Amino acid sequence: MRCCLTILVALAFLTQPALASDTYFQCAKKGHPTVWANGPTMNRYKKAGFRCRPVMRFGSGRREAASTTRSKRVGRKGGTDSRAARRPKQAPAGNASLYESLIQQWSKKYNVPADLVRAVIRVESDFHPHAVSSAGAEGLMQLMPKTAKSLGVQDSFDPSQNIRGGTQYLRKLANQFNGDARLTLAAYHAGPGAVERAGNIPYKATERYVRKVLTHYYRYHSNDR
Repeated sequence: MRCCLTILVALAFLTQPALASDTYFQCAKKGHPTVWANGPTMNRYKKAGFRCRPVMRFGSGRREAASTTRSKRVGRKGGTDSRAARRPKQAPAGNASLYESLIQQWSKKYNVPADLVRAVIRVESDFHPHAVSSAGAEGLMQLMPKTAKSLGVQDSFDPSQNIRGGTQYLRKLANQFNGDARLTLAAYHAGPGAVERAGNIPYKATERYVRKVLTHYYRYHSNDR
């Protein structure tokens, strides 16, 4: 079930307030399929013997404007929201279907919505596995070499390793920012340190990046229904 993914739809409109009840839970019980529930419906599953734990949620529960902090250098991307990637002639022409099984595999392992992983890849590299940004980010999910190394990725141009590393990194950031999807995506773009220092989305370029990812997420999620 994908009901938990609907929480990200409203995040595409960063000026709208979020509600405290919009925390979503993964509920599991032996012999039953895993289900996703929000706060008001989660208790029903708990009474039925399901074990529920919080996953992705809305942010602070109030309207927050993005920081107007300016910098010539935006985290791992080098100061611009442009996906200025060099795509060698031998690179596949962005065939998303080639990577669907990998997206499903790693999103399930790290408990990250597949539509969100798909949207990040779309914005980062347009599904070109050999993309290299002007800042040196590599592969489908545009991992910086240092980040890739910390995640155990030996070859960023290998689709399985890259998607595994990028999805694992999204999970790590989601844990760090308490499941706040806005800040998770902002940290993926600008770096967690910049987000922590700003206490919010740190740069205009990062705000645009978050909007782009969530716009594609919404499109993918709508098509899945």
